[in-house]
Amino acid sequence: MVGPPVGVRDIVACYRDRFGRRRELPVAEAGEVPLEELAPLDPPVPYPGRQSFVTNAWASATDQALACGSLRQQHCAMVLDRDPAVGRRSAGALELRWAGQGRRRSLRPAFAAWRAGRREVICVQPEELTDVWRAGQDVLALAAGAAGWRVRVVVPPQGIELENLKLLYAARDPRWLAAGQIELLAGQFSAARTIRCGVRAAALPPLLGVDLAYHLIWARRLHTAAGIPLTPASIAWAASAGEGP
Repeated sequence: MVGPPVGVRDIVACYRDRFGRRRELPVAEAGEVPLEELAPLDPPVPYPGRQSFVTNAWASATDQALACGSLRQQHCAMVLDRDPAVGRRSAGALELRWAGQGRRRSLRPAFAAWRAGRREVICVQPEELTDVWRAGQDVLALAAGAAGWRVRVVVPPQGIELENLKLLYAARDPRWLAAGQIELLAGQFSAARTIRCGVRAAALPPLLGVDLAYHLIWARRLHTAAGIPLTPASIAWAASAGEGP
């Protein structure tokens, strides 16, 4: 048993304001708090025996650095960064607290984001879905309903999907791009062809050209077949070219 039902009045939202001060509000009064702009309530800290590490996940659209306390969280940050609807975002900025079974309980969503015109709180799905996890999600849904948040649960990618995402993530930074070169390359994929052939047709250096192609795929200006390892030999096509071969 996880505990008796929780009411909205039992839930408190904890966060740090713009000046770094710890604040607590009844969750029904927290809907206008700009969670996506705030610092972590407590930055993740590595410790001996930890199965992952603390790292920053750079948000390419907003130039924010998000401190991730696990690889699963970092991989979900990659997923968020590729979502064009996600604007500003934060990691670990919110904690919900409530009473359960005679003691205080808490839930800290992995991220908060402004997405498609609405504030969203985002959880990373754990490897094992326990009763405690499900009960926490019930409380989060109740809190989100009172505050006007949208709730999203992200499942970290695995296998080929994750390996492809890592390749694209490494090429996402728009600051190193040469506009003339990237437009030249994009124009080579009006029909489906291999990345290597498109790079050769654009007369670009092979390594640079492949990185530019991966950036175009990251930005969804080029498409490739899902579920297949991404390599220079992968078939790619422009969004305007339809669904490819």
